[in-house]
Amino acid sequence: MTKLAVQSRLVPGASLKEKHENALSYGFDGMELSHFPMIDAAREAIRDKVPVTAMCSGHRGWFIDPDSEMVQACIEDTKVLLELGAELDAGLIIVPIYGRTANLPPHCGTGRSREDDEALWLRGLEEVTRHAEKVGGTLIIEAINRFENSVSVKVADALRFAKGANSPNVKMMGDIFHMNIEEPDPGASLMTCGDMLAYVHLADSQRLEPGKGHIDFRNLFTALHLTGYEGYASLECNLSGPAEEVLPQTVRYLLAQMPAAPAAKA
Repeated sequence: MTKLAVQSRLVPGASLKEKHENALSYGFDGMELSHFPMIDAAREAIRDKVPVTAMCSGHRGWFIDPDSEMVQACIEDTKVLLELGAELDAGLIIVPIYGRTANLPPHCGTGRSREDDEALWLRGLEEVTRHAEKVGGTLIIEAINRFENSVSVKVADALRFAKGANSPNVKMMGDIFHMNIEEPDPGASLMTCGDMLAYVHLADSQRLEPGKGHIDFRNLFTALHLTGYEGYASLECNLSGPAEEVLPQTVRYLLAQMPAAPAAKA
């Protein structure tokens, strides 16, 4: 059965340990790190023995950053995060870039062609994959919508890149908010991923918590159930009200969308 997690930035608490305790009290099964700089948060989690389901980027720069120095900074930080993630048993979620795309006017892009962007992304991915294999870390490639990047846009893109890495240390994920924009049938898209699917992000159609928009979460959880997915689906959204009220309500809503577990045999 799919397990529920929530990003740490959404949970009240003065420390990661306090946030994690609150997340569990709201009904979540785990907590994802979503901080910048992520390296500091990961070290805090290791120091205080806080379990982590995944780490969401939080590094300097991007793999296809317009600034070549920031490309290198991204790769350097990613390598450190892979080492920390190995200690935490938590994968690192990565994207080629966030907030720049060739699908908008030229000043919104990287200054390179889409083909050159993909080639640069693949070079960086190759380098960090080899490091992941060396240190025992895990990379999780995410697809985000066409208005936020133009390289890893659809689930099929993330799946292609993850398979192309040809490494057990590279997986992929689906983000329901982005999939609602890009996929004709998000549930069907998730069912194509097989055992490459390592993580899922949850948000409703307008980036509020599930249940506030028009996304069919029952369809999505049914697809995950049919594929035998037993990993985490983590809340990555904005909240419509106070976290201590909204988060427990959201857990109850999501559990109600999940297929019932089969009855135990006598």
